[in-house]
Amino acid sequence: MQNFLSACFFNKMIDMIRKKTNYEKTMAFPFFTCGGLFYWVDRHSYAGWRIQESIWTRRCRLLDPYNIKRAAGSFELCYDTMLYFLRAWEVLPPPKNTVVIIHGLFQRPSSFEKMARHFQKNFEPVIFSYPMLRFDLVKSARALNALLDRRQDIGRINFVVYGMGGLILRQAIELNPSWLGRIGRSVFLAVPNHGYAWADKWKDKWWYKFVLGTAGRCILPETAEALFPMKGDFGIIMGGKDDAKGFLPLFKQDNDGILPVAAAKQNGAREEYLALNKTHFFLHRDDKILELVLSFLNTGRFGRGMRIRKEQSYTNLWDR
Repeated sequence: MQNFLSACFFNKMIDMIRKKTNYEKTMAFPFFTCGGLFYWVDRHSYAGWRIQESIWTRRCRLLDPYNIKRAAGSFELCYDTMLYFLRAWEVLPPPKNTVVIIHGLFQRPSSFEKMARHFQKNFEPVIFSYPMLRFDLVKSARALNALLDRRQDIGRINFVVYGMGGLILRQAIELNPSWLGRIGRSVFLAVPNHGYAWADKWKDKWWYKFVLGTAGRCILPETAEALFPMKGDFGIIMGGKDDAKGFLPLFKQDNDGILPVAAAKQNGAREEYLALNKTHFFLHRDDKILELVLSFLNTGRFGRGMRIRKEQSYTNLWDR
């Protein structure tokens, strides 16, 4: 609360920044934002602070952990301003190991703040934001690689990816980035590793192209299956009902209401689990799921000590 109040009333701080960082070229008054949904991509992230770039103007802005804009202009100016705030607020260095959270389609980065708080004791959570309807997989992957390459202070880089975010991670690995040698463990939450069958059916419809934009091509089965296999130690969590109908009987197989369970499978996964009675859009908010994800990041195993039915292709996390 003290940091938040000081963030809103910092006139003296502004005067000092003007003298040291050419602040007159930036926005001189704090302004609340949505954190970047459709037209901004993250270029740098540190201790909750983010530097984003507009996909239209290439102009950068600095957001604090509360998504309040603190500066706008060049990347260098925003970076210098961030360093000043970190010193002025006496922000402690984050843990060396990090967890990069990549959201999926039609999901706000702020919806993953509960997950980020769950990890922040042992990891530095980095929520990667990208213009989901404007960038294809390659552009998003390059932006992710550039952000991680800039963070040479990070030790192990772990990932928690959701939906299309998993395809972005696989595309980023295919580009063979320099941070690949530091990759740790990864958890895939409801990731369409084989694409969406309904996307292939509707891809030529005008309303499909209008609603999904560039992302409509990213989730096609032919696109997803052509991606490089996942590297490193990773596990998969998928929602469903453990029956032949799932949440949406139209799929005629077990599903989470959006994605069939079979479409989330991927060769090489250490563990694959089915979360009973969990739907697609609420996996990242469920307390049990968060505990399982944290367990895998720490130990490489889901739900140690829980009863598991090994005879299924997907293992139930908890019995009925």
